Amino acid sequence: MPIQNLNIVFKISERCNLKCDYCYFFFGGDETWKKHPPLVSRKVVEDLGSFAARAARDHRLEKIQLIFHGGEPLLMSQPRFAEMCETLQARQDGFQFNFGLQTNGVLIDGGWIDLFERFHISAGISLDGPPPVNDLHRLDLKGRSSYDGTVAGLRLMQAAAAQRRIPQPGLLSVINPFADGAQVYRHFVHDLGVRRLSFLTPDYTWDSVAGEAVIRGVERFLLESLRAWLADRNSQIRIRVFSELLAAMIDPHAMEAVQTYRDDYRNIISVSSNGDLGPEDTLRTLDPRFASMGLNVATHDLRNLVESDAWREQADAATIRPEGCKDCGWWKICRAGRPINRYSKSRGFSNHSIYCAGLQDMYTEIAAFLVRNGTPLPELAQRLAT
Repeated sequence: MPIQNLNIVFKISERCNLKCDYCYFFFGGDETWKKHPPLVSRKVVEDLGSFAARAARDHRLEKIQLIFHGGEPLLMSQPRFAEMCETLQARQDGFQFNFGLQTNGVLIDGGWIDLFERFHISAGISLDGPPPVNDLHRLDLKGRSSYDGTVAGLRLMQAAAAQRRIPQPGLLSVINPFADGAQVYRHFVHDLGVRRLSFLTPDYTWDSVAGEAVIRGVERFLLESLRAWLADRNSQIRIRVFSELLAAMIDPHAMEAVQTYRDDYRNIISVSSNGDLGPEDTLRTLDPRFASMGLNVATHDLRNLVESDAWREQADAATIRPEGCKDCGWWKICRAGRPINRYSKSRGFSNHSIYCAGLQDMYTEIAAFLVRNGTPLPELAQRLAT
């Protein structure tokens, strides 16, 4: 598949002001970050700009999504961050960067809001739920709660969005298998006024999953939060994993997009603070071949990455139907789930998701909701047919 929508996850900081114990980057087994600079250098920024320009030219890309990531990206000073954005914008030649950023929100202040506005940055904030849920894992370096600091940053962004200075902030929440999904959903939407959020399944593989109770808990959370979202009947509340699926079941164009891009990481690459290139960021924890590829933005082009064995392996993961999915009627919108949740050292990506039963329950719940509300069942079945 040719590169059509390039997303670059740019690790501008490889340190953090929190110590989230589930963090794949620091505690997932890959320790290459210890050998990388804490903050990206000006040279690497310049090299990335040139790399992106070559990629845009070679693959005829009009836009490239560049997500500032970490660690915690806001550990970079604001003047240096502004200089970085200016340097990257100066490399735009026949294409345009769309800047995004993912942060824990604790360091957000008026200065950061000004920079988000100035460079048209769409920012997401990480939060897992109300304090009893969030503080199970998302603590600062001294073991203290991060909840109040994150919510304070969220409030600043929401106020700026209300003034139309920046886009509404999105929220990224890692599912806690022992939390109440409906309660977490209502806290985000009803208490905090969030309108865009994503629930992320924990990064367990077939080799690392912590037991049946964890799997069933994640699946239960998905169903509880989905039912709470459907009960609200508010189209202004977009939960990515649910909204995309619901749209796909009623709209052929949305179905085409989901079928093409859902959990297909071939349009996502990562760039470390030293300029090293790799595939989608969470894959680095699976095996050293995904983390240390010997490629760098200063010396290589995008084609070098997409022609690599590791890239071909994830290409197979996106296109080859695992044995456990052969007879599944949800394949068209599921594609076997997130690659990391499919992986095992013995079979690579040739497995269905560890959360397979819960994903099927989720698809069934959405389909039943649509049928109850007027979508003809034969039309829905035809759209899902593979």
